[in-house]
Amino acid sequence: MVLDTTRYSRNIGLFGERGQTRLHELCVAVIGVGGLGSHVVQQAAYLGVRRFILVDHDIVTLTNLNRLIGASELDVQRQERKVVVAERQIRCVQPSAEILSLGVKLQTDEVERHLSAADVVFGCVDNDSARLRITECASRNRKRYIDLATDTGSDNGQVWYGGRVFFSHCGGGCLVCAGELDQHAIARESMTAEQKAEDNAIYGVPREALSLSGPAVVSINGVVASFGVTEFMVWATGLRAPKPHIRYRGDLGNVTFPSDRPTDNCYYCTMFGQ
Repeated sequence: MVLDTTRYSRNIGLFGERGQTRLHELCVAVIGVGGLGSHVVQQAAYLGVRRFILVDHDIVTLTNLNRLIGASELDVQRQERKVVVAERQIRCVQPSAEILSLGVKLQTDEVERHLSAADVVFGCVDNDSARLRITECASRNRKRYIDLATDTGSDNGQVWYGGRVFFSHCGGGCLVCAGELDQHAIARESMTAEQKAEDNAIYGVPREALSLSGPAVVSINGVVASFGVTEFMVWATGLRAPKPHIRYRGDLGNVTFPSDRPTDNCYYCTMFGQ
């Protein structure tokens, strides 16, 4: 398809026709198209991305309507899949986009088989077991992986909220060697009911009680997603090297760039070739 220089003239003014052509050519996988991922697919489509792989087994619920871009009450009534909503959003911007929608769980072999065709993977999931799975898959297939996360909590009674972006294998290692994953939470995924009960006794409270769904707000998701898409944009177009790690604190109104060195001889980085 011939590049429409009029439509993309404002993009081209920043990163040129070569950069815009590169965005047209790339295949972007988005794993998790909920509160964060719905922002990502919309912004990527506006940037000019036309090849997508979408992965999410979940359906639209009423509690999603405060933050799921493009979802409606009708989607709730129909129990529509989130990948269908995401595909609809993309086609509003890019009618001729090539979209593969996988309404299946991340753990299926089908997902990795199709991810091998992607150039970059966005992870917009809500648990570290899924993040580890994506890290393994991305490293094994030598794919750039941009992980997005938002969170809230409290320290000494003071509420904090914000999120982070981690661009694996762009100078800062990966989520594993950077210490960004909760290894105990990951280990619990493979425990039996009896082992979980023992773990709860040691910990003092059921750990599931600490991982219940908390606050999730559209604007915080939008900020974190925009950081992630911007780092993808600068990487894809060659504007600059992407930042490996960005941390946003909405409660403080600041952005920091952690620069801790990752662990040497990381298994996943070695697979990637870094």
